[in-house]
Amino acid sequence: MSRPVKVAIKHVAHSMYHNLSNGRKRKRAIGKFADKIGLVHFGSVSQHRDDHRVVRGFSVSSYHQDSSYAVGSVGEYNINLVDRSDAVMQTDGSIAMHRWLIMAFDLHTDYDIPHFFIHANNRDMNSYKTFFTVFPMMKPVEMGTLEKYGDEFISRFTVFSRPFSSIQVEQLITADIAKVLGAHFWPFSAEIHEKVLYIYSDDKNVSNSLLR
Repeated sequence: MSRPVKVAIKHVAHSMYHNLSNGRKRKRAIGKFADKIGLVHFGSVSQHRDDHRVVRGFSVSSYHQDSSYAVGSVGEYNINLVDRSDAVMQTDGSIAMHRWLIMAFDLHTDYDIPHFFIHANNRDMNSYKTFFTVFPMMKPVEMGTLEKYGDEFISRFTVFSRPFSSIQVEQLITADIAKVLGAHFWPFSAEIHEKVLYIYSDDKNVSNSLLR
């Protein structure tokens, strides 16, 4: 099968998935949350046609579709919120459909933060397979080199970074920070890349209870 045909199939599958799964309840919950925290909600946007800041992170691609796009600031942080779906071509030629609700925070720091990813355990790892394809050098960090971490964080999350950055990542995610994450952050995953914090939810149903 030629690449143009594969791309065409991918577009069709993507559109079908997007139309079927992007229900009113999901849109309403995201819109209500955006209003609650003071974001301006624009609805669907095109990365190719609309003039807006594209939310990046590992999920950005040439074919992703963004809906429920919102932008604003809370305190000193500029925030983007987007409901993103993508049809990811697999090595065997099949197409896997994925969807993420993403919040992006500009960190406004001069500190050279290493790229790392915090994955929520017991979630569908396939939703984040693209991350490890794009960044194959990312490996699990053996948390505990510098101080002892609580079982709640260790059981709920796995931290990934490049091996040479693992100590620096541990210095950033201290045991006290990990304790808060272990108690309150699951089932979200997170990525810090190029001084932007991305928070991901791969839940198929976005509810008020998830966003509160």
